[in-house]
Amino acid sequence: MNALPASLPSAFPSAKLQAVPSQPTADDRSSVPGIVAPVRLVPAVVGKKGRAQRIYIECPDWCTTDHSSGNVDLEDITHYSGGDVVEVETFAYGDTSHSELSCMISADPSSDDLRIREAHLLVDTGTSEDARLTPEMAESLADDLIAFASQLRHKARQVALFNRKQARR
Repeated sequence: MNALPASLPSAFPSAKLQAVPSQPTADDRSSVPGIVAPVRLVPAVVGKKGRAQRIYIECPDWCTTDHSSGNVDLEDITHYSGGDVVEVETFAYGDTSHSELSCMISADPSSDDLRIREAHLLVDTGTSEDARLTPEMAESLADDLIAFASQLRHKARQVALFNRKQARR
């Protein structure tokens, strides 16, 4: 084995490598205590039919979309969670559903709008456009809905009491 020239060691100091910095854990990835926002690699089929490619993309754990089920352009991939729905029924019109209120988490990594690229909530009120909420807006809406639900229950009890009194007459 050939020895290194005497001038070489001075050109390459023998300092020890620094330790690898500690890496964030799954708990460190979220700004909300107790809520973890990890991602996983999932297959996605992108490209035109007949020339599609299977690639792997980062996908949030909350996303329930099957990205491998269709041929889309990479920039058209959007992440959606499962939805939660509350249905408003009516005794008019044959005891059917009158309307719905639903929400889900969404993120569109290729959007020009940073707010849409980031995870946010979509709230569908039955209008032509979904409401897009930041976590803070969703917290405020949740507070309002809790207050609304309390008033709804109070009014339902008032109506039930009134109807019972009317039935006794």
